[in-house]
Parts: sequence; C-alpha cells; structure tokens
Amino acid sequence: MKTVRNVIWAMTATISILWFAMEPHLLSSTSVFEWRSAMIQYSGILSLMLMSITMVLAMRLPLVENWLHGMDKAYRVHKWLGIGGVALGMAHWLWYQIPKWLVVSGLLARPVKQFGTGPNGNLSSIEAGIIELQDMAQGMGELGFYLMLVLLVISLWSAVKYKPFKLSHRLMSVAYLMIAVHSVLLIKRAYWGEPVYYLTIAFAFIGSIAALYSLFGFVGRDKKHSAVVTSTRYFPQAEIMELVIKPDAAWRGHKAGQFAYLRFGEEDAHPFTIISTGENNELRFLIKELGDFTTGLYDRVKLNDTVTVEGPYGRLDFDLEKPQIWIAGGVGIASFFAALETLKKKARNNNVHLFYCTRGVDKHLVDELWHLANQARINLYVIDTIKSARLNAVRIFEQCGDLNQYELYFCGPEIFSEALKKELDIHQFDIENSYHEELFVMR
Repeated sequence: MKTVRNVIWAMTATISILWFAMEPHLLSSTSVFEWRSAMIQYSGILSLMLMSITMVLAMRLPLVENWLHGMDKAYRVHKWLGIGGVALGMAHWLWYQIPKWLVVSGLLARPVKQFGTGPNGNLSSIEAGIIELQDMAQGMGELGFYLMLVLLVISLWSAVKYKPFKLSHRLMSVAYLMIAVHSVLLIKRAYWGEPVYYLTIAFAFIGSIAALYSLFGFVGRDKKHSAVVTSTRYFPQAEIMELVIKPDAAWRGHKAGQFAYLRFGEEDAHPFTIISTGENNELRFLIKELGDFTTGLYDRVKLNDTVTVEGPYGRLDFDLEKPQIWIAGGVGIASFFAALETLKKKARNNNVHLFYCTRGVDKHLVDELWHLANQARINLYVIDTIKSARLNAVRIFEQCGDLNQYELYFCGPEIFSEALKKELDIHQFDIENSYHEELFVMR
C-alpha cells in the first residue's frame, strides 16, 4: 500500500508541476478571477485523474490485482481514490461558484471582459467546434458532479441495502463519462497542445474505456463459471451457512485465502471466501448472515441449484514454511480453513498459532475447527468475546513469545485490526513487512 501511495503522490506532483508551468504569473497575481480560472483547472484535472484511476481499479484486472497484492487492496484504494476524486470535484465546483456568489452579493466586482483576438481568436474549425460545445459540456459536468456526489453518499451509507449499492456503482460509470466529456471540452485554451493537456486527455480516455467496460458488464466475464449446489449446512449459534458447490470443468482451481463472487439466480453477485483447498473439485464456503442478502440464504438455496461463480480473487498467500500467528474475527475464520487443510497433509508439528475470536460459540463449528487444528498440528485458541475480553497484543505475546519471529495474518473486522496494529506497534512488531490482512470490505 505504501508503494501505491507513493505512485499517486508522484502523479499528483507531476500534474501540479505541469499545471503550474502554464500559470507562471499566478503567485504574483492579486486578481481573484485569475486565481479562480487557474484553480478551477487544477482541481478539475486532479479530480479527473483520481476518478479515472478509480474506474480502472473497478475492472478487476489480474495485472492490477498482482500489483496491489490482492483485489481486497484494490478495492480499498478504489474507495479512497473515489472519495478523494469527489472531494476535489467539490473544490472545483466551489471555485467556480463562490466568486459568482460574491459578485451577486456585491462583495466582489464583476471582471471586465476582454474582447479582440485573445486566446480564442483565429481558431481552426475543430477548435471553434470545441468552443461551441462548451456550454453543453458545462451543464453536463455539473449534472455529472451532482449525480456522482449522490451516488457516493449511497455507496458509503451502511443503511443502504446491497442492490441500491450495486446500482449506484453502475451509475457511477455514467456520471464519470459526463465528467470526462466536461473535462476534455473545458480545458483552458492556453493549455491546448501542452503536456498537461495531453495528460488530461489520456486520463479521460483511459477512464472512459474503463467506465464503458464496467457499464456494459464486461467486469469478470472471463472468470465466470457455472456451478451446482451439492451440499448445505447451517450453524444456528454462529448464524453461518456452509455451502458446497461443484464448478464446471473450466474452473482452474484456487489458492488458500482466495475468494469468489457467487450469484444465485437473478440476485446480484456477492463475494465469499473459499475455505476448501485447491486440490478439491468442489468449492466450500462459510457465509455469515450479515445483511439483506445473506440473511435467510440457507432457506432459499436448494440442492442442485445452479450458481454462477466468478474468480478466484485475492492474494492472501500463506508462507507455510515460516512460524505464523493467525487471527480470525467472526466469519474471518473462513480464510484459514483452506490453509489448515493444506497443513494437515504435512506430517509434522507446525509452528502456527490460530486465535479464533467470535461473539458466541457454535459447538458444531468449533468442534470441526478443533478437529481440523489437531490434524494440522497447530495451536488453536477459541475466544468467546461474550465471556472473555477482546484479544490483545499482550495475550498474543504470552501465548507465542517473541512476536518478531512470526508472520501474522489477520482476517476480521477492520476496527479490530486497527486496534490490534496499534498494540503490536507498541511491542515493536514489524507491521509493514510481517502483518498481512484481508482488507476486503464492500463499503
């Protein structure tokens, strides 16, 4: 993630330098409207850059997943770049509106328009055509910004159900295309033909291709397979459903810790961690009742139902040759089942400590976990947070000793992970290199 941040900052710095080269007299200017003109361009170009990268990340490309070390990381970057892009869009809108409001209120003098052969004089037919389209582009961009702002709120608001959430993401592609047209047609005339101009056009072009790719349903199409439900089971205390499906022959297998999207009938696809090993010709999932889709899923899914499975995704790779600490919060235990299946095939005692933290213990699920842990020859600690205190770094240290000899893998609630990392940092644990986590969240 640190590399990604550095790349984004480098791109921001590059655009800033190229933009400032086109505004050499800005720092010495006292004209509000000269600053307004320059800052509208600057905030708009940066907003377009972040939104374009956001569109590319939504394509679920293997190249992007490999670079970011997992689709969960890609979604995290996608989320925050999207928020950043809309925030800069807000700044862009305010730079445009506030001076106008000040003029209307009489607090600021209206600028004197210059006539003659200024930067818009002696235009070619193509350039004149672009100028004629600018009024249309102005309205399109404003409408696209309002739409994007509303869709962002819908996407982040946890009270909104999954279907509206998915629809909001589909409509974001439409909003982006409106903003991209606005951005290309309203680049300042003085920038035309300069590096900042071509860079802006490139972002708009790449982002538009990505938006159309998503809008027309091409995301994940080459990774979709048909599967049949072969088994279901329900753990009532934990409110978890076990689902087993058999994919078609085109399925190429998976690695421990990966996930897949499942689509039942006309329902939208949802992501779930695969808990079976890659050698098995069946895929096994543990699905927690957490929302409108997963609640009651056990009653809706029947044997021999057809399911569409898309994947696998994820790069939570376990280096099973090193000592490890695994921490699972709630249904996050699913990420470790496949690794346990792999370990039990090794005829040796493994230096692995698994902490399973759950609010309420389902006897059948925990019995299965204990049985699998014994077969895999690992140390298992089950922590019922109803009866015991939350797991912390002190307890991990007491059970495992020197933490810096371990690789630590976490899968569970984000708030749990953040609290744990703060505690581990106090114990001088190398979080940057030895703390691995599944960051996958939908919002």
